[in-house]
Amino acid sequence: MSERSDARAGVGTFVVAGRSLDPATGEAAFTYRLGEDEFTERLTLDPSLLTGPVPFHASPALDLVHLVMGTSYYKLAAPGRVVVEGAVTAAQLAVAQAAYTDGLGEFAAVNRLPVPHRVEFDAELWEPEQAGTGGGRGALLPVGGGKDSALALVVIPDGTALAINPTGAQRDVARAAGVPLVEVRRRLDPLLAERTAQGGLNGHVPVTAINSAISTLVAVLGGHGPVVFANERSADEETLTIGGASVNHQYSKSFAFEQLFAAAAAELGVGYFSLTRQLSELATVAAVAALPLRADILSCNRSYTQRHTGGQAEQRWCLHCDKCLFTFLCFAVFLRPAEAEGMFGGNPLADPSLADGFRKLWATEKPFDCVGERAESAAAMAHLAASRSWGDAPVVRLLGAEAAAAAEVTGATVARFLAPRGGHAVPERYLEALRQVLAGSRSAVA
Repeated sequence: MSERSDARAGVGTFVVAGRSLDPATGEAAFTYRLGEDEFTERLTLDPSLLTGPVPFHASPALDLVHLVMGTSYYKLAAPGRVVVEGAVTAAQLAVAQAAYTDGLGEFAAVNRLPVPHRVEFDAELWEPEQAGTGGGRGALLPVGGGKDSALALVVIPDGTALAINPTGAQRDVARAAGVPLVEVRRRLDPLLAERTAQGGLNGHVPVTAINSAISTLVAVLGGHGPVVFANERSADEETLTIGGASVNHQYSKSFAFEQLFAAAAAELGVGYFSLTRQLSELATVAAVAALPLRADILSCNRSYTQRHTGGQAEQRWCLHCDKCLFTFLCFAVFLRPAEAEGMFGGNPLADPSLADGFRKLWATEKPFDCVGERAESAAAMAHLAASRSWGDAPVVRLLGAEAAAAAEVTGATVARFLAPRGGHAVPERYLEALRQVLAGSRSAVA
């Protein structure tokens, strides 16, 4: 029997069990059962969120967190059946179904499980009361520390930033923007790592879905709203296709998931949308490249390991991971080499050994990472190849013609990626503020 078969054997059901909130300590606890194991994950909430009576909608907000957060423990065996012991709403169940199926698509593909991943839910439904609109304390902006966070903080300067498991990068970008920061800490059950080491399945979970649920709980407790993410339209593009089924690393950042989650958040009196839904990654970068705040961002996934987030190592661009290469490529379109090197602390386009890493960005199977559309990456590299500023860079010389050919297939150019397009749910007042910031975007370098 394979290791994967061992991990799933004898585990027929994943149970979403009890959950609690202690206002005195600010700790919320969420319990799950898988086979004979019981897991409890804990959130430590910012003390500012629990200074008054606990709002009525805190209870269903906890339910939403409980459901989605369970993906981290479900994946140990992925039994295909989830039992929810408490009652949930139809909108909450729809979010959970999406998170455990499409949200675990990459996990299923990597672990050679059937794609799409199918999950049966056993849950009692209840009908929620109509919630009023909260948000008296303004928008809540979950930040990761990268370019998207930076743009949202500039567009909505009177909001409050939220950092989940805060790092120096998140604090730096909020401080640079002059925006107050609320912090929440997640503590995974240590048994999860133990069972994983013993052969349990492992892989990507829908982190944005989890962070969205936690953000909504924070908004309810703190009287904030709406919850504003900054997920671009590139999140809708699949990473790869298996047997006709799309697998999307960024599914929980997609517009489809946003719409499902917004319905569940609305039951709690909280608005939820992505500010940059109509934008390409290049359009966001063009705006951020014009901001002093660009010096304070960090979008390197390797810098968010436990060693870095625990304070044992400095967070900085590694300039080798897929996210670093993609982000540098986009900024290079709008910055001259000296500016880009000053911002990133190096120049990966000068290293020929990284050519294959850049090439993957427009390959049929994109990296399992938060990178832009294939055509967007090809258009960016083709633009650099035709520019005086970057044309002689070693990687650009190696890949320029190939990228131009890939871009030509779809007619992709940098200019065509700069205009907003597609569906969105951004209220007009935020849309107008976004337009004003976009009006100051940098032009592509020649």
